[in-house]
Formats: sequence, C-alpha cells, structure tokens
Amino acid sequence: MIARSIIKHSAALAAFAAICALILAFTYAKTKTPIAQAKAKARAQALAEVMPPSLYFDPVLDESFVVSDSNSTRFITPGTTILRALSNGVVAGIIVPIQTPEGYSGDIELLIGIDSSLAITGVRVVSHKETPGLGDKIQRNKSPWIDSFIDKSLSNTHPGAWAVVKDGGSFDQFTGATITPRAVVHAVYSTVLYARDNYQSLFEAPLPETLHDISFITTQRVNIKSQLGYSEKPVLGATYAE
Repeated sequence: MIARSIIKHSAALAAFAAICALILAFTYAKTKTPIAQAKAKARAQALAEVMPPSLYFDPVLDESFVVSDSNSTRFITPGTTILRALSNGVVAGIIVPIQTPEGYSGDIELLIGIDSSLAITGVRVVSHKETPGLGDKIQRNKSPWIDSFIDKSLSNTHPGAWAVVKDGGSFDQFTGATITPRAVVHAVYSTVLYARDNYQSLFEAPLPETLHDISFITTQRVNIKSQLGYSEKPVLGATYAE
C-alpha cells in the first residue's frame, strides 16, 4: 500500500516537473527573440550616446581591439573589447568600456567614447552601487553632470583641471558626495591618456604631430606598474592620472 502510494506521488511529481519544463521551454522560445532585440536596441542606444552615429559610416562598430596583458591597466583589464567606429575604413573613434574600483560603494562601470583627435564624444554609466540621491547623479537620467565630459580633450583641458572643484579641478562635485564624481573623473582622464599612449594600436594610424606636443606636469605622472597595474610601458610613456 505504501509502495503504491509512493509510486503514485512520484508519478505525479514527474508529470508536474515535465509540464513545468514544457512551459519554461515554450516561454523561452516565445521570449528569446524579443529579449535579444531589446538588448540589441539598448546596446545600440548606449553606444550612440557615447559615439554619435554622425561620426562614422561603416556598419555600426563591427571592428574591435582586444586588450592584452601588455597594454592593460587598473581600469582596462586584459580581454576588454574596445570597439572602433569606422568611416570609410578609417577609425574615426573608439568606445572603451572601463571599470573603476574607486566608487564610494563599489565598482563603477563606464562606456567612454573618444574620437581620433582624442576628444571625448560621450560618457555613460553602465552600472554602479552608489548612494541613491547622492552618488547616483552620475547617471544621465538623474543629472546632466556626465555630459560635462563631452568635447573635453588633452588639448583643451589642462592636466590639473581633470579633477573635481574641491581638488582644484573644473568638474563639479555633488553635495554630500565627492568620492563618486572624483572616481569617474579620474577614470575618464586615465582612459583618454590610455588612448593617447596606445594611439597607433587603437586607431591604426600614427599619433598626429599636434598631439605629440601635449605636455603633462610632473605631479600628474604616476608609477604605472604599482598604481595602475600596467605590465609594460605604454607606447608613448607613462602619463596616466593619479
């Protein structure tokens, strides 16, 4: 009697599990395409916000550069894929995904667009854990602060200006939250310097002579190996932000 009861309940559970599996499979099949389309649309929108489509003409960012151990940094780790925007086969700009551990509540992930003149075309926060109402103002839907990077470059912004106002720079900090914007400014500046020092590899062209002449004050230079984890010297020397 007990054995028959066990068999009966086991069969019922098996049937229930099979029905659930079928429902999940059906739901996945029905939602797979819409989810993929939604993700592709969100990705395209995010990329367009940091690299305006007007800057390139070839298929959207089909080309990429994969960061190796020899040209990685604290913010740009090995295996990171840097996307290229092409215009008639020429690299017009790049989109660099980075992650800074210097946020108040943890890592902050960013997308940074940089054109071939090393000017910033846009910055967007991909993810963060900063305090709601304070540090979350780095999000574009919370504040336009992140747009203050647009058009900033090594040519038009002095090294000392790449900091929040409290530290003597030109970027506003948030009331009650200085660590978060400081982390973002530091990460963005270091990324622009990375693009300059690896220009040949990223843009597949020699660094323009006008950018060769950019000088940086000694206090802005750092020990790449100890502070940013740069395993080898970059193309044009160590000039990453502290």
